[in-house]
Amino acid sequence: MDADQHTDGNAIAGLLQEVFVAEFTTLRRTCQSCGDESPAGAHRSYAGPGAVLRCPHCGDVALRITTLPGEHVFELRGVWSRGIDD
Repeated sequence: MDADQHTDGNAIAGLLQEVFVAEFTTLRRTCQSCGDESPAGAHRSYAGPGAVLRCPHCGDVALRITTLPGEHVFELRGVWSRGIDD
């Protein structure tokens, strides 16, 4: 994975907010592969037919998301959390 090919998770903040309604980039995620804990906004974002967020530490997939006619389709991996007052 070339570092010049990605931005960060903030690049898809609008789409994520549309799907999850809350401020998604502040959600914390614990990676299922390396155990690193990082906010969603720190993850690497890769664009294609949809978007993929990858762990900023090990590069494993954290989120896949795309828009189809009339729906958003997504897969979350790892453990995602948000404070009760967030």
